[in-house]
Amino acid sequence: MIASLDSRTAPLKRLSTHYVRFLDALRARGFEGEIAPDYANRTVLATDNSIYQRLPQAAVFPKHAEDLERLAKLAAELPHRDVVLTPRGGGTGTNGQSLTDGIVVDVSRHMNQILEIDV
Repeated sequence: MIASLDSRTAPLKRLSTHYVRFLDALRARGFEGEIAPDYANRTVLATDNSIYQRLPQAAVFPKHAEDLERLAKLAAELPHRDVVLTPRGGGTGTNGQSLTDGIVVDVSRHMNQILEIDV
């Protein structure tokens, strides 16, 4: 009975320490989008249009290009090199491309207007 209880509560375990440090540093750097480490957002983004599921550590919803730049610069710093960032648009991939055990960078909430395409 204990094993089944452990498997049911496993997704509710705390976030990995290095991800918590990364998200705290991201806030401190002026990230203006939303940061969602809560279980509800993580569960929604654990699936896409494929048959696969992977529960991410958190989701971030950048508001603009500067937020994307903050994410990339912070992830490139030595203390955060093991943080995984995975971009996500509409989640329509059929092979699990937007799924990760790391941080989902969901651009569909705020960065959803194509202003120009210069072919």
